[in-house]
Amino acid sequence: MATPRTRKRRRSVVRRRRRKIYVLIFALLFILAFFVVMRATLALAYESVDLSTLVKAEFTGFNEDGTVILSVNDQAVDELLSRVKEDHDSAWFHTTEVEDSDYAKFRQSLSFSTPKSSGLSNGESINIIASCNEPLAKKLKIDITSKSGTTTVDGLLNVTKIPLDEVFADLDVSFTGISPALEMTITNNSTQPLISRMTFEAVDPKEYYADGDTVTIQAIYTDQMCEETGYTVDRPVEACVRDYSVTCDQTFVSSASDLPRKIIQEAVTAGKKAFSDANEYGVRIFCEANLVPVYIDQKATFTYGTPNFVSAYFKTVFPEKSGELGLAHNDLDIIYDVKISQADGQSCTAYAAVRFSDIVKNGDGSYSYDFSSPSILSESYFSARVKKNVVDSYANSYDIERVNP
Repeated sequence: MATPRTRKRRRSVVRRRRRKIYVLIFALLFILAFFVVMRATLALAYESVDLSTLVKAEFTGFNEDGTVILSVNDQAVDELLSRVKEDHDSAWFHTTEVEDSDYAKFRQSLSFSTPKSSGLSNGESINIIASCNEPLAKKLKIDITSKSGTTTVDGLLNVTKIPLDEVFADLDVSFTGISPALEMTITNNSTQPLISRMTFEAVDPKEYYADGDTVTIQAIYTDQMCEETGYTVDRPVEACVRDYSVTCDQTFVSSASDLPRKIIQEAVTAGKKAFSDANEYGVRIFCEANLVPVYIDQKATFTYGTPNFVSAYFKTVFPEKSGELGLAHNDLDIIYDVKISQADGQSCTAYAAVRFSDIVKNGDGSYSYDFSSPSILSESYFSARVKKNVVDSYANSYDIERVNP
């Protein structure tokens, strides 16, 4: 049986063991609490932000017709990222590795939109929707509290709107010349402060116009002009257009069916007057016919007989070739055969072509043309050569029709 002294010693040992156990348990609890607190602290965001506060809204245009441009508010973003970086740098522990480029990437990921970006009026409230790279925001410990907000429209100028009809009321669009070679002239006769300063231009302009064409004219003006005059148009500049029909009193004949036979007959008769000086082509004709030219006092002695009609061709230039240098709008080519003789009595038959160009039909149904000074365009002993020179060689530029007087 243990003595009182022994029992007392045993109790002392037990108490010491209990104290050690208590100390160990306390230490473990302290360490656990420390890690819990640190984990919670590391999980906390450095900064909280409403993304819609990082937008910059710029309003342009005029009251009731304004527009908004949304962009990143660099100053606000700079301040936010500066605080975030400072918090990161001062923290004892980090759960993620953050690079300097991450801050730039976050800025680049910011974007803003609005359901209504035009037709704005002063005092109107518009919604703003923001977005960003949310995983990157979490990495930077930026807590996004909201991604939407509103802003109020202000700063739009008050101007008086004028209707489209008034814009074009005093515009004179005229055409001069002969179709399809009409030239357009645009004259702005308005005295209205804004309209008088506008520029009027053809949409898809052409060098020449034809009767029946439609040309679209656009009125061009700037916001600065509107600000300076206090007026604007009731629609955007790209929609400030009006169509005009091209009309004229004279048109180049473009089809043989529109060329009266009496005009062809008149041309055939007039063309015979071109056969006056046979010496111009006589030597070449006789050489082609293997005949020897005769000269008296060193001069050729060729004379023409009476020319006879062979054929006639009416040519109209292709629309895409109209206006090209050296190409008439239409040609009436008449081919004749004619006897050519010289002083010794030798003779042969030659073929020659006479051309009349640019026959015009007037608005009253009459025709305008000049057959007064005919001249020979091509002459040869070979009829096929003449036809090729005045007809076949023009197939790439003209629509060619054979006509009869």
